Amino acid sequence: MKTYLLKIILIVLITTFIIDDIIPQVIYNSKIRSEYSNQVEPSKILLHKSEIANPTLPLAIGILSIFYFVNPIILYEDEKVSAGLTKELSLGFGNFGEYRIGFEYSLIFRSYQKSHIRLSVKYDNLIDNIEPSNMLQETSVLSIGGGYFTDFEGHGFFPEISYGYSIRNDKLLFYPHLKVRYTVMTEKSKSNITDVSFGIVIGFANPFIDLKIRQKH
Repeated sequence: MKTYLLKIILIVLITTFIIDDIIPQVIYNSKIRSEYSNQVEPSKILLHKSEIANPTLPLAIGILSIFYFVNPIILYEDEKVSAGLTKELSLGFGNFGEYRIGFEYSLIFRSYQKSHIRLSVKYDNLIDNIEPSNMLQETSVLSIGGGYFTDFEGHGFFPEISYGYSIRNDKLLFYPHLKVRYTVMTEKSKSNITDVSFGIVIGFANPFIDLKIRQKH
């Protein structure tokens, strides 16, 4: 059990580093390259390429590409540790889609109760001071929420908290994050579940609604 816990702690630390350091750096480098290319003649850009290159950029892009499609999840249930893959789709409302409804499906790598489904509501606390805009903006986010869980043999309810670095506007959301949940099962015969997951949430916001942000800002 100690080995499993050490692995979970290691994964959490690596994911936190990716969210806090690599992802903001990727976005920052993209901005630098864009501004640099607009100011410098194309024939001179190659001479200064080493000044703006980042050796972690290819690794970060590769990791983000993997997490875009599949999000790892680790569960502790009935004194056993299991792993799997999970994916969440989100629908948000508000200027930044910060009031969200989520649907998540998880496939657990074991011989029983492999499929988990969660329906949730959550609020994204945008840590950075950004203004409503049609342009995509980035900000650190602390999310809190809760919802309903089923594995088709039992049911439960859970609170959750997540932290990440989102790219968003009033219509789209890309949210690399680390999430922790504790599910309380309603059946006495079923064990409660603690899970940790990390990856990218794909979200849409304000369908069929025009917030007229362009006119206001």
